[in-house]
Order: sequence, then structure tokens, then C-alpha cells
Amino acid sequence: MADKALAKSYARAVFEKAVEKYTRDLHALHSALAKSNLLTRLDNPGESFDSKKALINGLVPAQADPEVRNLALLLASKNQLHLLGDVVGEFDRMVAHGGAGKFAQVTSTIELTGEEKGKLEARVRQQYGADLAFDYRLDPAILGGVVVRIGDVVIDGSVAGKLAVMKQKLQSAR
Repeated sequence: MADKALAKSYARAVFEKAVEKYTRDLHALHSALAKSNLLTRLDNPGESFDSKKALINGLVPAQADPEVRNLALLLASKNQLHLLGDVVGEFDRMVAHGGAGKFAQVTSTIELTGEEKGKLEARVRQQYGADLAFDYRLDPAILGGVVVRIGDVVIDGSVAGKLAVMKQKLQSAR
């Protein structure tokens, strides 16, 4: 049992060190890109990959992890470097949840109370597993209720979702 706790301690230290480096390098790249005004060129399908590679090499700090440079090159090769901010945001969310494997994104129109969150989390964990990490967001466009997204699964209990289903049923009944 002591060996297992020691192994977990070492694993946590390695995890934290890796996360620290990737976090620093991803944020440095994102910041450099934001300050550079090069995004249009890097997302331009008409710009040669060699040109994009040279621009990225100038943006990525020399000491950055090669995987961060490779991510930037991959996104540039697909004209998707505009996604880097979202990638960094998702990475930060994963880190905040301790590297948890599964996330439940809960969207509501108003802030849920602690009690409401507790009840919702208990029900969702019962069906999808106890290892879920929850991320709460507000979106007035759903009009009311909540939408829960777990990977590819969407549980739509929103007013907007119910109205869309009702509209579809009415149209198919004609």
C-alpha cells in the first residue's frame, strides 16, 4: 500500500511538471500570435507551408516543447491556427479538473445554485460515471432549463430545445 501511494506521488509530480511546461509554452505561443498580427497569413490557404513554417518558427519560443511547435504547424497546415485560443482554453479546463478524463459541460440561462448543481451532478454521475468533471456556462439563447454535454452525448432540457422538437413535430404532422 505504501508503494502505491509513493508511485502516485511520483506520478503526480511528473504530471504537474509536464502540465506546467505545456501550459507555459501554449500560453507563450498564443500570446505571441495575438501580438503578431500574423493570424490572417497563417490561416490563409494561399500562403505556402514553408512561409507559414518560417513565421511560426519566429513566434514559438526557442525553448518551447517540440510538441507545441508541432501543434502550431499542424494547425497552420490546415489553416486552423485561429483555433489555438480555444485549444489553450480547453487545455486549461482539463488542467483545472486535474486531468480528469470525462467532462460534463452544463449550460443554463442563469447561474445554478449549489443545491441545484449538487442534484444535477449526482444524477449525471449516476448515469455516466463518478469520474466526471463539471464545467458550467451561461447562455441566454437556450431560454430556460439546462443542456448537458458529455463528449458526443447531449441531454437537451432547454426550453429552446423543446420548442425545436415541438416545431419539428408540427411540421411533420402536416
